[in-house]
Amino acid sequence: MRILISGANRGIGLELTRLCALRGDRVFAGCRAPEQASALKEISAKHPGLVSILPLEITDAKSVSRCLERVNAETDALDILINNAAIFSSGETIRTFDAEKAAKQWWVNAVGQMLVAQKSLDLLKAGTAPKIVNVTSESGSVSTMEHFRGYYYFGSKAAMNMFSRCMAWDPETAGIITIALHPGWVRTDMGGADADLSVTESAEGILNVIAALTPEDNGKFYTWNGKEYPW
Repeated sequence: MRILISGANRGIGLELTRLCALRGDRVFAGCRAPEQASALKEISAKHPGLVSILPLEITDAKSVSRCLERVNAETDALDILINNAAIFSSGETIRTFDAEKAAKQWWVNAVGQMLVAQKSLDLLKAGTAPKIVNVTSESGSVSTMEHFRGYYYFGSKAAMNMFSRCMAWDPETAGIITIALHPGWVRTDMGGADADLSVTESAEGILNVIAALTPEDNGKFYTWNGKEYPW
């Protein structure tokens, strides 16, 4: 399979890249600073010709375009897009709410993912049973928010969830299965050391969910272990 993964230099994105390369997939690994992505370079070196490390700043439309131009130069199609890049901050209240900080989360966690999907569209249309997987969070579930947790991250993930639903039924994405996917609480820089899952458990689960997707799953919200999650 031909797969584009954003945020591939660390955490879940890095492990997805490793597992996909291990099974022989052609992986386009996007990250903000390839020159600093030492772990990603090690994976690429172990799998010659399978992993291309590409500069990708998802909040910069020009960077996204250049990245996809590089992908297009190396393949004529994509089968899977995994929108994985994200940032997290917490601790804000209504009194400390800052518009610029909120906008930054919105851009990275929602708008940027849309830009990557937009620029990947033609390659996905040419793919085999193409899929867009937007790595979101249970934090974006409006119906399960039962106590105060913050604004920036949670609002941005709720936006990503809505974008995923819209994308699934956009006439322009006809034939592409699009889902939102909660990766679980994972032991990464973002999730912290006390989280439930290792990156391998999460990444393996994500790949299993992707492999099992059918057209009937279009527009759904799943967890890493294949359970449907409430919006």
